[in-house]
Amino acid sequence: MKIKLLLNLTIVLFAIAFVSCNDDLDTIGRNIQPGGDDISVYVDTVVLTAKTVSLKDSVYARHASGLLGEYIDPVFGKIKSDFLSELYCPEKLSFHNKTTSIDSVFMDIISYNFYGDSISPVGIAAYRVDKKNLEKNFFTNIKPADYCSMNQSQVIGRGVFTIKDADVYIDPDTYRIGKRYRLSASNSLGNEIYNKWKNSEETFFNSDSLRQFFKGIYVTTTLGSGSLIDVNTSILRIYYRYTGRNKADTADSTYVGLFRLPTTEQVIQLNQVQNTIPDDLFQNSDTRAYLKSPAGVCAEVTIPLKEIMNKAKKENVTNKLNSATFKLKGYTEEEEKMGMARSSNLLFINKDSLVNFFTKSNNNKADSKTSFIMIPDATSNTYNFSYSNIASSVSNNLATMVNYYVDYYKDKDNVPDLKFLILPITASSQNETSGYSQVLTYTNVYNQMAPTSAILRTDKENMKMALIFSNYNSAKTK
Repeated sequence: MKIKLLLNLTIVLFAIAFVSCNDDLDTIGRNIQPGGDDISVYVDTVVLTAKTVSLKDSVYARHASGLLGEYIDPVFGKIKSDFLSELYCPEKLSFHNKTTSIDSVFMDIISYNFYGDSISPVGIAAYRVDKKNLEKNFFTNIKPADYCSMNQSQVIGRGVFTIKDADVYIDPDTYRIGKRYRLSASNSLGNEIYNKWKNSEETFFNSDSLRQFFKGIYVTTTLGSGSLIDVNTSILRIYYRYTGRNKADTADSTYVGLFRLPTTEQVIQLNQVQNTIPDDLFQNSDTRAYLKSPAGVCAEVTIPLKEIMNKAKKENVTNKLNSATFKLKGYTEEEEKMGMARSSNLLFINKDSLVNFFTKSNNNKADSKTSFIMIPDATSNTYNFSYSNIASSVSNNLATMVNYYVDYYKDKDNVPDLKFLILPITASSQNETSGYSQVLTYTNVYNQMAPTSAILRTDKENMKMALIFSNYNSAKTK
């Protein structure tokens, strides 16, 4: 029996190799029958379809960084993005107990990346959140006006910059070089915070106590439409003077201290993204489908599950599907006309699973049944499927996914077409031990917030899924 099973496997692998080398798979029901036992292999195809759909800017975007600015793309129209954030307070943050005066107050916007034009002017304004505390609603269609009145009394600072001429910033811990957009604030804000600390130190015990006094900030742009700034962090800095002396001093001297409140991943940050997208992008096309980030545009792929099940039934296949190969190809000629970078990793996910995938936890992982990570191959401009969250493990055989849904619907009267969405993502990774070696595995998946785009080829020839079924019938059962 082991020899027969090995023969069966060998024939299936031969058929898979045949399929992978043959782009024209119109032949149906190839049958291989060794003497004695019947080992039947059937090769067939189904055609998937795809269209461009809109998520209406309602995209889950829990990130520690924010996107700031406005950008107009010739294909995708206008993107405008800003953010609200709480400020992080370390435990028992304090001023020096001999503080004499507030010297200066700044809101620093720190960035390491930008998109668009480096010489176009960008106006930036920071407001104090004054209406209510930020809520854990991490979708990009939030309304800042629900949290911030944005009147003159709530302005922390304003400024006009060009990315090229902004101050150089060097991270003191990593020495990473970026840009700093410094907004000068009034000393009255520093005095208010200092007096609150002096009269109620418990306000600054941690971030939970701070938010009862200082609810957060809203950072937006007031002019410019040529660039987007990827904001790594925003820091409220209060420089103050205090008196003290070293051991060798005979009298007090004046020193400058720093009271620092940054935005970090430990506190709530909400990103608002508004897309003004041309309507013709969503007109059904037989040749292309569009993807864009941040928010707004993705592709919906239809997999004809009932047709696949009917093909198996027609051939009287009792075994599971051996192979269902498919890959996505980029429309290189059209993509070269766009202003944004190509999408990197993509998420291929059942449409009904999308919302829960991002909101269920911070440990989102593709399960290779209802969701997959797709990895780009830059040389061929194709996207291949990754399995088991291993970054280097690539296979375009979706038989596991198809068999999962075949089993689910096999006893049901109505078998629907499967609807899968394709959208740009970022996927963090780390090395994990597997046997005696280290493998790079995906640990978290997030919606992509940087500006990226892709155009997928969706003509019939590029949307074929090649199928291989097999039957093994022992001579003893005849």
